[in-house]
Amino acid sequence: MTEFQPLDRIFADKILKKAGMRSEAAALAAARLMQGARAGHLCLDREELGPGIELLPSSIISEGNTLFPKAPIVRDGDRYYLQKNWVYESYILEHTLRLRKSSPPLIFDKSLFEKSLFSKSSALLPCQAAAIRTSLNQPLSIICGGPGTGKTYTAAHLVKFLFAALKREEKKELRVCVAAPTGKAASHLQTKLMEKTFDLNLQIEASTLHRLLKLGPRGNRLFATPSIDADLVVVDEASMVDVPLLAHLLEAIGEDTLLVLVGDPDQLPPVDSGSLFSEMGSLFGVHLSQCVRTENQSLQQLAEAVKQGDAERFFAQIDYEGSEILSPEELYSKIDPVLSPIQPDPSVSLEKYNRYRILNSIRQGPQGSNAINQQIFQKLKGRGKWWAAPILATVNDSFSEIYNGMSGLLIGQGQRTLEAYFPDPFTGEMRRFSSPPPYEIAFCLSVHKAQGSEFEETIALFPEGSENFGRESLYTALTRAKNKISICGQKETLQKMILSSSRMRSGFSKRLRSLGAAG
Repeated sequence: MTEFQPLDRIFADKILKKAGMRSEAAALAAARLMQGARAGHLCLDREELGPGIELLPSSIISEGNTLFPKAPIVRDGDRYYLQKNWVYESYILEHTLRLRKSSPPLIFDKSLFEKSLFSKSSALLPCQAAAIRTSLNQPLSIICGGPGTGKTYTAAHLVKFLFAALKREEKKELRVCVAAPTGKAASHLQTKLMEKTFDLNLQIEASTLHRLLKLGPRGNRLFATPSIDADLVVVDEASMVDVPLLAHLLEAIGEDTLLVLVGDPDQLPPVDSGSLFSEMGSLFGVHLSQCVRTENQSLQQLAEAVKQGDAERFFAQIDYEGSEILSPEELYSKIDPVLSPIQPDPSVSLEKYNRYRILNSIRQGPQGSNAINQQIFQKLKGRGKWWAAPILATVNDSFSEIYNGMSGLLIGQGQRTLEAYFPDPFTGEMRRFSSPPPYEIAFCLSVHKAQGSEFEETIALFPEGSENFGRESLYTALTRAKNKISICGQKETLQKMILSSSRMRSGFSKRLRSLGAAG
């Protein structure tokens, strides 16, 4: 767990002052609870907090028997929550139960759905057919799978079967919305679905989750999220959805809407809080376990070794770059940056950068991705020629159709930056911007930022401190490469990563099982 920060102590001092008591043991327990919440855990067990937690009076700790307890700490059995995290987990639990117990929307004829599914079952793996069938039988369903397991293919067939199952008397269009935590992922899913369902002449809307839910920059209060006007909502990269966003999403799904969450539960958990997609996948998700790609079986075997925590098997198969993190000069030569006596072609340049990318598990510090990007960028500009540099959009700009996480290109000459280019989300054609929205240099991507992207080849850096991100960081990096990955980091650091997990603790699974609604 992370070290104590001033906020941890401030929280502990504040609640002890409110209780009118002085106890170092109680203060330490309260600080540990805040520390755990900052690390993304929704709750901690009594053993993790120490005996001091039991010294706090009922004015500070309340029992978990209501959605909105008044005390700053909530106890549910042996688990302790900050009030905010208890509310989110309880709210998500409430809406999960609501949706899991709901009947399929009346606009669909189940017999037509089954007939269509049966006639096309030969084109589907058994697990894909099971995922599609579950999606109609349960208004909230989960499709889990790693790269190449056919998640998008399965989602496209689901759309086709739902279209075929529309009751004729309804005489309506099938309203489909696709969304993701980033605009780039949503746009990618929209493009893939439209390619595979073009014969249906459907309009498939795509947006970020924040835009779909009409959430402002600071979010909205619960009980205020408007319902989504759609028959089917498909959310891609759902492993990246944090607890507040998931609560708003479930709240917005009405009785006449199907929600399908799609993602890889073995990837990194959200930056902010919770690993609830992974938990939901374990409880009632359908797992697509068979990889249908054949590009590189060795990468799939490496990723599987990491998932299983098998360090011996991992090191027996790895293309190991060496124990030392490469210098910016060495990384510069490996990426072979675009330099030209004339202005580079933006399409060709972006395609080149998307074939090879540096990944880093750490963003801050002298060996983090931010520092590496700046060092490579300054070296590139110092050559005095025309150059092109990869960038990543950091905000959503619907007017320009540039979304957070979208890859683009910066072009300049010497020390001058002249223009930026971003691809059209539908045609892929490069669009020129003299004043682009905020971006960051992206020769080196943090593993978190790389989620949802794929590159032909990568080099992944795991400096000291990467062990704090567990096997999920290593797995996520491995699954970003389509053909080859080189790993760079101390063997001890990598071994610690494989043997640990960054999954966030919660009481969601235990509470759902206690209600008999986990299957």
